[in-house]
Amino acid sequence: MIWRRCKSREPVKTRNEKILLAILIAIVFFSGNYYGYRWLAKRQADLQASYQDLLDEKLQAQIDLQKEDLWTKRKAWINEHEPALGEEGDAKAQVLEFVKKGAQANKLEILEQSLNDTQNDASGSRVYVALKVKGSMEGLCHWLADLQKPVNFYAVTKFSLKADQDAKSFVCTLQLARFFKGGS
Repeated sequence: MIWRRCKSREPVKTRNEKILLAILIAIVFFSGNYYGYRWLAKRQADLQASYQDLLDEKLQAQIDLQKEDLWTKRKAWINEHEPALGEEGDAKAQVLEFVKKGAQANKLEILEQSLNDTQNDASGSRVYVALKVKGSMEGLCHWLADLQKPVNFYAVTKFSLKADQDAKSFVCTLQLARFFKGGS
């Protein structure tokens, strides 16, 4: 009988070997399912998030399309009213003078002032002015509101506000940009 088994070259499987083989197959099966499920769940969550992002983009695009004529009119107004840069030195002087007059009209004391470099790109040019002013909160608010009216083409790009030592006035440090179309 032993000779017969060796001659046929069939492995001898005992009951314990069969149980261990079944356990190994079960472990491989359940591990594969567990890790496969985790991978599929993560993939599904990623796809769901991507789908939600696409829905959000679609909704935003629909809103933008509904307001297309409004934005077209705004762009036309900007193209029509935005000032040209002209001579860079003159533009810087005009920007600084306009800002200083507005500050003085609102009873603000100018502590520091400086002109920064002009930046030019495809959308136009920007002249930057850095100021440090001191005054009442009411004066600061009126000055900044008047300064940033759309017809002026000014914007605050950096801003810091601190109470002064007397606690009745404030020190405002800011950088302003004036926008011009075109430029060199």
